[in-house]
Amino acid sequence: MRPITPDYGRDLEVELFEDGEATGVLFGVQLKSIDKLPRKGRLSKSGIETSSLRYWQALDYPLMVATYSVPADQFFARWAHSYDWHYKSHSGVCTDACTPGPKTVTFHYGTAHRITPEAVTRLSDELRFFRAARTGGLRHSPMPIRINGERIDGHSLDRVTEAFGRIAADCGRIRFAEPDELAVSLTYTKSEIRAVLPGDMRSSTIHIGRGVYDGPRGYTALAADGAVALSHLFFELQADNAAADLLTIVAPHSLALFWSNSYQTLRPRLLEAGREDVLRVLAEEHARHLVRQVVGMK
Repeated sequence: MRPITPDYGRDLEVELFEDGEATGVLFGVQLKSIDKLPRKGRLSKSGIETSSLRYWQALDYPLMVATYSVPADQFFARWAHSYDWHYKSHSGVCTDACTPGPKTVTFHYGTAHRITPEAVTRLSDELRFFRAARTGGLRHSPMPIRINGERIDGHSLDRVTEAFGRIAADCGRIRFAEPDELAVSLTYTKSEIRAVLPGDMRSSTIHIGRGVYDGPRGYTALAADGAVALSHLFFELQADNAAADLLTIVAPHSLALFWSNSYQTLRPRLLEAGREDVLRVLAEEHARHLVRQVVGMK
């Protein structure tokens, strides 16, 4: 563990050691404190600068935002990348034509974010999983996935999992995890589909509305959009070709890709990866999606 001098928005840089040898596995720490007791195991730290959070999320390694409750003598910690900008007015890039959002955000901690001996023990494995995924692991073996959640618009998780299995078989970039294996968690709730690395070091969330997946084939679209969430996560891990391969397979069944032309946000990454073929597939499927919408309105 070493302090960062000058700070540059990080207090500490921590490297894992094994048998006295450096491993090259790094993470950052930003330390905060608060003179409040947790309430029902929950704690909130306000006043975190938006500019600092964006900087932390741009780092190559994970950064932990650790908050110390002085009266409770207890640390809580979350990874900077676990913060979801969805409900913030400053989630996008502001120009002269818009009103800037708040300059600060609040980090909310729950009982799962308490730093305990068990959490410290898990940290090493979670960091190694992140590093392996970030340094080309997807080029050599499929990413292990574990699906959980609840029934969405009348579709059981079993049906969604079955459809997702067909995607995994067609792609070869993902597979179902073994029972005790660290894996990416793909979670379905009535408001979102979320793909999360172990420890929540990186995540991708698709926000959904009630009734979006109504219909007899809605479970197929749910599985496809779970793969879309994974593709965004793969882009975060710089596994651009794995992400592109997933998008090619699920584009005909996805709904999330074509909400408000959201697939266009992927254009820079796909161009950078030399995957114009995927952009053509997405453009064709978007056109078909629009035709289906028009026909459905008649």
